[in-house]
Amino acid sequence: MNNYIVTHTFKSKEAKEAFAKAGEGISEEEQIQSMTGENAACQMSWETPGDSLTMFCYWKAKSPDDVNTMLADYNEFFKPHQFELTNEPIKFTA
Repeated sequence: MNNYIVTHTFKSKEAKEAFAKAGEGISEEEQIQSMTGENAACQMSWETPGDSLTMFCYWKAKSPDDVNTMLADYNEFFKPHQFELTNEPIKFTA
């Protein structure tokens, strides 16, 4: 599996709000299961606060197409996803 940092940009503020509303009532376990497949699995995600329309996710996947397959049900909320392949260790700094 490859490591990808994926940028997800909401189509609008309303799309971001609808995405949040769609996730209400879904347990963390159910969210994890829905983002885990044979060829792609979301490892971590970061939603930006306020009016920002961007969120970021760290995926392990065979290819960007495999991530796009996992996210197909969410296309109404997002512009096309942007991928950064990073098979080097990810260094997090604050």
